[in-house]
Formats: sequence, structure tokens, C-alpha cells
Amino acid sequence: MYKLFSLVLLFISVNVYAQTTIKGIVKNQDNEPIPYCSIGMKNATIGTISDENGNYKLSIPDSLNNEIVFSAIGHTEKKQYKNELIKNGNIVLEYHSTALKAVVISHKKMKEKLIGQKSRPMLTFSKMFNQNVPTIEQGNIFDIEPKTRLKSYSFYVIPSSKYQQITLKLNIYGVENSIPGNTLLSQNIVYTATTTGWQKIDLSPYNLVFNDLKQIAVTLQLVDYKPLDNVDFVFGVSAKKSLSKNLLFRYQSQGKWEKNDGVFITNLEVAYLRHNEDNEQ
Repeated sequence: MYKLFSLVLLFISVNVYAQTTIKGIVKNQDNEPIPYCSIGMKNATIGTISDENGNYKLSIPDSLNNEIVFSAIGHTEKKQYKNELIKNGNIVLEYHSTALKAVVISHKKMKEKLIGQKSRPMLTFSKMFNQNVPTIEQGNIFDIEPKTRLKSYSFYVIPSSKYQQITLKLNIYGVENSIPGNTLLSQNIVYTATTTGWQKIDLSPYNLVFNDLKQIAVTLQLVDYKPLDNVDFVFGVSAKKSLSKNLLFRYQSQGKWEKNDGVFITNLEVAYLRHNEDNEQ
């Protein structure tokens, strides 16, 4: 009886955790690989991201057959079911031209300021990044002026982080109903770090100018890393306690955003004009 009971438990266990691993490459219409394409399953925590050569690997429980969405900046997203991907895991995304509203900055000299946390307080905490889950996004919402140009983004890596190198993907979204909405980027922004402490991403080459937006959301994803020899990988961004729920988190690109108490130690360096300043002669 004991052996029969054990076999039944083993059978149940195998079925609960049975999964299919799908491998493939994401390319564009010119047969070029698409790096850092977000791949997520609708209404689930299943997701991954393609590497710098467009390759991806996705493990899906056999009990799930939700739509899997492939989305990359500058391309139209594509939806596939697991059975389709088992037959052919290679994906081709069509180019997508986003009609962005023209932004006109007057000849007036723009003012500059820093939005966010200017220093790291003594008491901080961190929501750690998981090296095995590159789809996780974490970040903040920033209030911006009516006419704003982004110059740089800075964040503070906790001193206890341990790595030889990390590669991060920066995402910028509009804000809808107090959570991130559509992406505001037309190309990937990728940053590599080899140290801890303050990190600064130069945004001036991307010409990120926004008109009539009150808020934007800025998030980070860990897309690659090199560990130290014989040392467990650790990486987190410092945050501090606050009354506002300004810590953004989602498990993967098709997941729901969560907002937690606190604020990450991050800031934006911007140039800006207010409407009344822009209209002054």
C-alpha cells in the first residue's frame, strides 16, 4: 500500500510540474535578429526575453495554453499559442511605425533640474533582481514639466551587490491610471555596469523630448550578467521608505503592474520649459 501511495504521489508530482521548453529566434522582416524582445504569456507569470542575438528559451507548464505575446520596440507585437511554437519556435516581427506627436521646443533656453532622489539616505532597503528571471521590471513614476528633454537617468546599486558585470535594459512609459502605459521609446536603451553605487545612463543621444506629459515611468530589467568566480550573484537597486506607493514592479511584459510602499533611489536629469515660459517673448 505504501509503495502504491508513493507511486500515486510521484505521478501527481510529474503531472503538476510537467512542462515543455520552447527554443527559437526572433527576427525582423530583413532576417536580422531582434535583441531583448519581451516574451510573455497572457494572465500568467510565464515569460522570458530574447538575448542580444535574438535567441530565446521559454518553459511552459503543460497545463497552460494561454496566448504568448512577442513585443519589441519598433515592431508590431505578435501572438502565438504554445502548440504553434512547438512546431516552429522562430518568430518574425513586422516593423511598426509609431506616429509620435511632434514636439516643438522654442528658441528659449531651457532650464535644468534633477527630479527624484539626489542622495542615498543611511536607511535603505532593496527589492532584489533575480538573475534567472530577466523579465522582471522595477522602477518609479516621475512628475515632469509640460516640455521636457531627458538628459540622464541615475540609480544606486546596493553596495552588497556581487557581480563582474551586469547588463540592464531601460524602459520608459507614459502613465495611465497611475501605472505605466505605452512605451515612449523608439529604440532599445541598454546599459552595462561593473561597479556598485551610483550609476548614470546618458540619455542625450536618444533625443527623448516629451510634450504635455505630466508623468513618465522609468523601469530597469536585468537582461544579462557575469558572476564573480565562486561567488553567488547578487544585484539590487536601493530604495527608501515613503508614504507613497511609488515602487513599480511586474513579473513579465504581459503581467499586471504592482505598486508598493517606498521609492527607489533614482533620479532624472532634465531640461524643461513650462507653458508660460514657452509663450513668453
